[in-house]
Amino acid sequence: MKKNFKSIKATIIMGLLLISMFVAIAPSTSAAILYSLQSYVNAEYDVDITNIPIIPRGTGKAFTINITYGVTVSGGIFNLIGTFMREIHRGRVVTIKIDTFEYPEWASVSISQEPTATVDDIPQTYKATVTVKVDEDAPAFGKGDIKIRITIPKVGLIDGTQKEIEIPFSAGYLPIVDHRFVEGQNKIIGPMDTAVFPIDIINLGNARTKVSFELISIPEGWAAIIADYVFIEEGEGSKAKVYLTIKPPKGFGYHDETKNIVVEYIPRMAERPEFEGVEGTISVLVESRGFSVIGIEVVLLPLIMIIVIIYLLYHFVFKKRFRK
Repeated sequence: MKKNFKSIKATIIMGLLLISMFVAIAPSTSAAILYSLQSYVNAEYDVDITNIPIIPRGTGKAFTINITYGVTVSGGIFNLIGTFMREIHRGRVVTIKIDTFEYPEWASVSISQEPTATVDDIPQTYKATVTVKVDEDAPAFGKGDIKIRITIPKVGLIDGTQKEIEIPFSAGYLPIVDHRFVEGQNKIIGPMDTAVFPIDIINLGNARTKVSFELISIPEGWAAIIADYVFIEEGEGSKAKVYLTIKPPKGFGYHDETKNIVVEYIPRMAERPEFEGVEGTISVLVESRGFSVIGIEVVLLPLIMIIVIIYLLYHFVFKKRFRK
């Protein structure tokens, strides 16, 4: 009885091997009649990329795609053959190809090394890193989508497959401005004069920007004035002009003073001022050199009074004595 059972078992195994060999060397269309081996792939990504705007001109944002790869078997009563054939393919290497085929022109997308999978009866998960960078001309809080195609090639008798995913993201606000002196940042003037510095404020960001100014360093006795704020439109080359006006002390006498005046400015998104950039500083140097007659009245008034007193004394006192 045991011998008969062993014979039957050997016959079944031999039959499966013969059928498998036939299927392996037969065209794939013929093999598909008996069973089907089909790759499948699933992908999930970090949803944080959809919630946090990506700042232009920065290092970008990297996020992970979890790719699950497996092989399914179908074929009704021939599933056993398909399962056996999958076992034959176990351990074969599969390179998962990842392509980005559509995204905004103001963004750039790169993918880390494509993961290498192996055929197994249990689905396995592999990771790929996608990095998204945003150019400086990206519209602030502009929306975009990245379309990614994941391709599993055909491996032996296992059919390949493709899957496409679409990942939304947005650009952040770039709160950067710069300043440029139109006529230099040093002036020599007389104490009776006024120094005026025209300054271009240039928008290097990607949205209409409000720039606020504050005088933070004024020497004692000096006066300085600048606009409270200016608006700069979005776009390459956008700028606004401000004037820093400085007046030195005008006290009577000779002046030879060199002083530094400092202004701080802060950029903010015009429509959403809660988005604020890093402050910058404007520093100018003014030398007041020369003679000033302003303030001479302080000396002149006592002098006139002394002259009047002397005249009165001479006229009413000394002159009468001289006559006697």
